[in-house]
Amino acid sequence: MSATLLSPPAPPRPLRRVTRARDADEQAHNLSQWDQRYDQLSPGHFEGSVTELWLPRSQVFVETANRQLRQTCAAWPRSVWFGIPAARDGMMSLGGKPLSSRAVCIRDGGAEFDLLTAPDFNLFGIVVDRLAFAEHVDRHAHRDLDRLLQQGDVLNLEPARKNALCAALTAILADAEGPDAAGSSADALQLRIFDALADMLMGPDTAPGHVSRSRLAHQQTVERVRQYVLQHPDQPPSIPELCERLHLSRRALQNCFEDVAGMPPLSYMRSLRLNEVRRELKHNRGRRPISSIAYDWGFTHMSQFARDYRRMFGVLPSESVREV
Repeated sequence: MSATLLSPPAPPRPLRRVTRARDADEQAHNLSQWDQRYDQLSPGHFEGSVTELWLPRSQVFVETANRQLRQTCAAWPRSVWFGIPAARDGMMSLGGKPLSSRAVCIRDGGAEFDLLTAPDFNLFGIVVDRLAFAEHVDRHAHRDLDRLLQQGDVLNLEPARKNALCAALTAILADAEGPDAAGSSADALQLRIFDALADMLMGPDTAPGHVSRSRLAHQQTVERVRQYVLQHPDQPPSIPELCERLHLSRRALQNCFEDVAGMPPLSYMRSLRLNEVRRELKHNRGRRPISSIAYDWGFTHMSQFARDYRRMFGVLPSESVREV
């Protein structure tokens, strides 16, 4: 009786894809396995892209957008996210913490966080399976991942080291396009990612980022206003009402929003409400009148609402319905 020779299973291949979006929420949904919600804060037509690579134990991506966004995000469970923004000092923030040009952000998967982006931003993201990465760090460097991550959720690198990390990730994404080349198999790319992140965490010049108490207080004020606007959609508060509710002067309230969001409170609240209207228009698919949805979010003057909507998104409300 002759034996049947079975070929060994083929090694896993890297999965790479590029998606483009013309809507902030569409951009949020284009990043696989994330729970996300985006609000567009700066006015104009939105254009964004995600270049994404999946490996056996990690996800690597580059996200770009031409408008400022407020992103509410959570990576997939039992993972660790590393975010590397390319922005000047203070142009982005994580949970209210301003990010320097040297910043690398770190958050546990499954835990929600807020990211305020620059008006025209580019961000590298790496999500790794926590257990697999911990085993790699322990086996190759004899270090404990949990202790390394206790350095904080924002680390600052020397510019040369941050540039080298971004260059390494760019090379990994490029090499994934030719998986037959040496060093570009899924396992080899995975090892390169783990090595780059471990080197970053253990570098002698890696330092935790700091944030002032006043900045955290400002962030808490902005978040309280955001929650109030979302919970009372048809009753947008006036500035005097907010000042009375928050026990702040007009100047103090203005300073909070300029510091955290880079815009006055009325502009910020209007952008939140316009984003909610846009979501409902796309979800509703024309089943309810535009005026009814706008009224639900406190827009009682339709001509002014249409102007505000077009200024924010570059299209009329009726065009958003037709796009769906």
